[in-house]
Amino acid sequence: MDSRANYSYVAQVNICKTSEFFKYNITYPVLKLYDKYVYHDMYDREIIININNEICEDVMEFKNSVKKQAIAYKKLYTEKLSKSDEDYVKYQYEVYINNEVTYDRNNIISIVMTKYEFTGGAHGMTYLDAYNYNLLTGDRLTLKDMFKPGVDYEEIVNNFIKEEINNKPENYFKGDEGFKGISENQPFYIDEDGIVIYFGLYEIAPYYIGIPKFKLKFDEFNKYLNYN
Repeated sequence: MDSRANYSYVAQVNICKTSEFFKYNITYPVLKLYDKYVYHDMYDREIIININNEICEDVMEFKNSVKKQAIAYKKLYTEKLSKSDEDYVKYQYEVYINNEVTYDRNNIISIVMTKYEFTGGAHGMTYLDAYNYNLLTGDRLTLKDMFKPGVDYEEIVNNFIKEEINNKPENYFKGDEGFKGISENQPFYIDEDGIVIYFGLYEIAPYYIGIPKFKLKFDEFNKYLNYN
C-alpha cells in the first residue's frame, strides 16, 4: 500500500435540538481537503463531496425516521392518551449520533458511526454503521476487498468467529438463532490493529452482551490481507 498520509482530514459537525416530544444531539464527520491539495490534479474533489453526501444523507435519514415517529406519538398523546383516565407515560423520543475515525492512512479511511434511538419502551437501541473508503477512488470497501484475490475470506472469517464464540459459548445464541456465517455485505471497520467484524444487537447474542465484535489482527492474518 501507498504509505503517504491521506490528502484529506476529518472535521466534525454538531447539530442538536430539544422539544417536548423529540430531541437529538448529532455529531457527524465531514471530510475536507488539505489546502495544498484543493487544486491538485491527482485528487478528485468530487470523491470527497460524494462521501460527505452519503454519510450526511444516512445521518439525516436516521434522525428523520425517529422524528416522524415522534410526530405521530405527539398526535396520539395529545389527542388520546393525555385525555385518558389511565396514567400513560409521556415519552420524549431521542436520537444521539457520534462517530470515531478508527483508521486514517494509506488513502484508506474507516469511520464508525454510533447511532442511538429511543422510541419508548424499556430501553433504546444502538446501532453501528461503518464507512470504509478508498479515498483515491471513492469506492466503499467491502470485507472481500480487504483480502487478497483468491483468498477464501468467508471461510477464514467464519472459522475465526466460530472459535471465538466457542471460547465463551454462554454469551451467544445457540441453534437456529446462533451464528451461521457472515453475510455477503458483512459490516466491519478497520482500526490500527486489525479488521473488526461486528453484528447488531440481538443478531447473534442477547441484548446485555451489547454489539458483538471480533477482531482479525493484522499481525495474525497479514498473509491473507490486502490492506494493513
